Amino acid sequence: MTGQGHLPLLYAARMDASGPACLTLRHGPHRAVVAPAAGGRILRWSTDLPEGRRDWLAPIGIDGWPAHAWPKGGIFPLAPFSNRVRDARLHWESGTLDLEALPGHPHALHGQAQAMPWSVLDTGADHAELVLDHPAGFGGWPWAWRLRQTIRLEIAGLRIRLSLCNQSDSPMPAGLGLHPYFTASGVRLSAATEWVHEDELARFPRPNRCTDWLRGDRTWTTFLGGWDGLARVDWNSGPGLDLHAEGPLAHLVLHANAGRYLCVEPATHVCDAANLHAEGQSGTGLRILAPGESLDAGLRLDVRPTTPARRAGGPVPTDH
Repeated sequence: MTGQGHLPLLYAARMDASGPACLTLRHGPHRAVVAPAAGGRILRWSTDLPEGRRDWLAPIGIDGWPAHAWPKGGIFPLAPFSNRVRDARLHWESGTLDLEALPGHPHALHGQAQAMPWSVLDTGADHAELVLDHPAGFGGWPWAWRLRQTIRLEIAGLRIRLSLCNQSDSPMPAGLGLHPYFTASGVRLSAATEWVHEDELARFPRPNRCTDWLRGDRTWTTFLGGWDGLARVDWNSGPGLDLHAEGPLAHLVLHANAGRYLCVEPATHVCDAANLHAEGQSGTGLRILAPGESLDAGLRLDVRPTTPARRAGGPVPTDH
């Protein structure tokens, strides 16, 4: 690993989501707004339907925010890890690495990518290619890496591709994910494993028997593994979305906050995977990238013409 000298704090930045800093993409009935300088986010994605325009994602409508206090909306990449690292301490090889914790919280959260400005490599009417170069040591993460993100609108819906490359001279623990905030009412999917969690930190896996989750009106979180890569995201009426994972996105985080949105977050590994791996836990999904090696993943969100009516009740997620 190569040091980069003194670096500013990860969360010292302010994200720029003002109009001049954003890209507007269009294809047929679809429209998306991308903010490269605000963590490479998609601020909104909407489709003109016969019954009117639908925002699939909770739209972000503010011009900027401190990097530690992002608005709960849109969709952003998770890299070089997904979800939390317990106590912002990464147990790796024979030592412990101190990461920068989210201010006001004990853990490192969602990786560095969503709190950094990205550069635009290419853009057109319906697509954008962004890149982020992370210097070694930033946010406490001692490896240098590059992340490419391609966002494309097609007639079927939205496509996102991610490619993470280790640019350091030593192996790097790695993971990728995407964090959407859907306006949906529920999701249906098949996953073999539920990870028992405590204070939103995964502990151990057990068989999962649930296939149907409703957003409801309370706050809940579920960690899943052994996912088959398909999720049907439903609204109370009208069309829904078919979510297709591409690449090794075998884990999911489902999260609802007081009924305001429903997050369905595909990831390559479970929460706190590196530390669980260090404890001997199997099935975490942790990837280790050799110098110069890449990890690739993607997501397709296809508009599904009709959505079966949802029942008023349904399984109540269990917090652990």
